[in-house]
Amino acid sequence: MQNKKTIHSTVRNQFSQHADYYAQSSVHAKGDTLNALLDFADPKGTEQTLDIATGTGFTAFALAPKVAHVVATDLTPEMVEKAVELAQQQAIKNIAFSVAAAEALPFADASLDLVTCRLAPHHFQDVRAFLSEVHRVLRTDGLFCMNDSVSPESEKLRAWQNRVERLRDNSHVYGYPPSQWDAMITDAGFSLEKTAHTRNAQMSFLWWVRPEKNPPEVVQEIRDAFAQLSPDEAREHYTVQPEGDDFYFSWPTYTVKARRR
Repeated sequence: MQNKKTIHSTVRNQFSQHADYYAQSSVHAKGDTLNALLDFADPKGTEQTLDIATGTGFTAFALAPKVAHVVATDLTPEMVEKAVELAQQQAIKNIAFSVAAAEALPFADASLDLVTCRLAPHHFQDVRAFLSEVHRVLRTDGLFCMNDSVSPESEKLRAWQNRVERLRDNSHVYGYPPSQWDAMITDAGFSLEKTAHTRNAQMSFLWWVRPEKNPPEVVQEIRDAFAQLSPDEAREHYTVQPEGDDFYFSWPTYTVKARRR
């Protein structure tokens, strides 16, 4: 695994080049993962809220009308700049932005009611430090609602999925299975209240693999990796649907509602 300084640099480099890509991504803008997170958070309108690794802001924008105030943070300045631009276009007033790492949040202890994070922790350099920071900034009984792509419990598929993700995007660190997320969240001082197995939106392989960025031999290596899955694995875990020279698929995701003890 890369060292921590290198991971942050790799993530910034990767995402600084793709703010417009993520701003137009239906996977990040909507879908079951966003609906599940909002349902678990169930805000009452009074919450001081933080959305970590906001990207171009979609989760924070969906939360803003439902909470008192939301701060959206991201490690990558270009992502935050795009999120600011989109928030201004939508005339969202109760939102602020900050460039910050998930493992070093610039907020006081016990200062927040709700913390969210969606489709991002597989890029984090230190998931346990991230969870410790979330615990620190939440008030007692505050809520942490997280969604991320996860790998299956099978060691074989866990290795397969993380290899494929890293081939496509070298800022990918690790996709944990749900059982490991449950253990890490509990160890960090939270009580699990609700979990759900969800999925991100079906994606075109030819869109997802970024042929304009990844060289043809890498694209082919990733395509070959998908072809090596058994029909049952492809269908059950990744909802693979062939379509001409392309195919559609989705990653398994996991949504968690946890309360700070």
